[in-house]
Amino acid sequence: MNKKQPAKIIMLLTVGMLLAGLASACGSNNGNSESSSSGSGNSSPAAQESSSAPASSESAPANAEPVTLKFWTWNPSADAYKPVIEKFEASHPGIKIDLTVMESKDFQTKMPLALTNGGEDLDVVGVQTGAMPSKIQGSLLPLDELLAEAQPDWQSVISANSVEQIKSQADGLKFLAMGSHGSMVMYYNKDILDELGFAAPKSYDELKAITQAVREKKKDILTVAVGGKDAWILDEVLLTILGQQSDLYNQWRYNKGGKLDGPDYVKALESFKKLFDDGIFSKEDVMDLDYTASRNIFTSGQAAFFIQGTWEANMLSEQYRKDNQVTINDVGMIAIPSIDPSGKASIRSFIENGLAIPVSSKHPKEAMEWIKYLVFGEGNDMLSSQFNFTTNKIGFTPDASLLTTPAAQDSFKLLVELVGNPTADRNNNSPFSDVVGAQLQKMILKNSVPADIAKDIQKEYETGKYPN
Repeated sequence: MNKKQPAKIIMLLTVGMLLAGLASACGSNNGNSESSSSGSGNSSPAAQESSSAPASSESAPANAEPVTLKFWTWNPSADAYKPVIEKFEASHPGIKIDLTVMESKDFQTKMPLALTNGGEDLDVVGVQTGAMPSKIQGSLLPLDELLAEAQPDWQSVISANSVEQIKSQADGLKFLAMGSHGSMVMYYNKDILDELGFAAPKSYDELKAITQAVREKKKDILTVAVGGKDAWILDEVLLTILGQQSDLYNQWRYNKGGKLDGPDYVKALESFKKLFDDGIFSKEDVMDLDYTASRNIFTSGQAAFFIQGTWEANMLSEQYRKDNQVTINDVGMIAIPSIDPSGKASIRSFIENGLAIPVSSKHPKEAMEWIKYLVFGEGNDMLSSQFNFTTNKIGFTPDASLLTTPAAQDSFKLLVELVGNPTADRNNNSPFSDVVGAQLQKMILKNSVPADIAKDIQKEYETGKYPN
């Protein structure tokens, strides 16, 4: 693929981007685009039909006014929540949900202010993991007693790894998480691999063979679509490689030792550079693509592979592809094959989509019923089936009608395995990711020495502007 082709493709795909690109929510703190919506105060006809379902033990007496919970969050979308709320209200006739979904950046500003200034009477709030829990934990209700009553076996319902991560995020149990997100994986166009006579690669050498065949036999197809123009994406790729080769990330992130100019980090930089040197990533193409452009090239069938986080796993669903103009018959997913023969094809992952109860809530028991439904109950199953996140519930299996091919079914099993058994936490230092990503762009474009880049990254970290 020559240097000019991506720009041409991007122009041709502009209409497609407008129609389809906004349909995907990143789900991470990067690039989220959300709408705002007032909640479902009235049950739908379907919900009314099922209102004879057994009521919750927390439901109000028959003649009592229902409790309305004011719920602010940023993800998933209001459309994704709509059927969940309808079903919850049908089975909990004493509780109504007043939902507001904000764009991610707005939520990061407005929700903490509402907790400290009051006046909004919030009952349930979303919690973005990373920096947010420690900042707002003083305004959140400890959940231990409410949870002991509502779901006493909760630690055996979700994965042990997610329980450990939840407890690590605040002083005491201040929130629960609906699911997790994993770092970079490779989505593949099975139509193209079938045409070339390849199965999904299980090793780095197999990946090299496939990309070489694409370059030789499919000259109008990009080997791997990566948004290298967005610095944070390159850092995510690097940290995925680092996690496959060493345990440095968690040591560094939690200030337990390890430096970014040490041998493990330099080795990861060398492996990252090898992806370009071996022709798997095209320097001329990748650095021209941002997240949206790389995604649209893949979803329009113009790339054999696409590298992004597990929040793009909705592409495994045939129905999602039909609804969002994804012109690929079959999509699969694998971990990025380990470049180092001694490494392990793996990812980093971390809890996401937290839920908490403000200390000012006037309805904490009802709020816990809603959180229980979203974290442990049917609501979690419904949202997980939309692939908005990878659920932490043990034993969850999506409806067979969603994953219609062996590639999709095997990929989902692998997704759950990878997210549930990460080699490191995807608990990013986001401001520093942009700094590192810029250094990676420099390394590739100027063919800089990895050890020199590592020294520059460590030097910038030591300025103290990006504390862990």
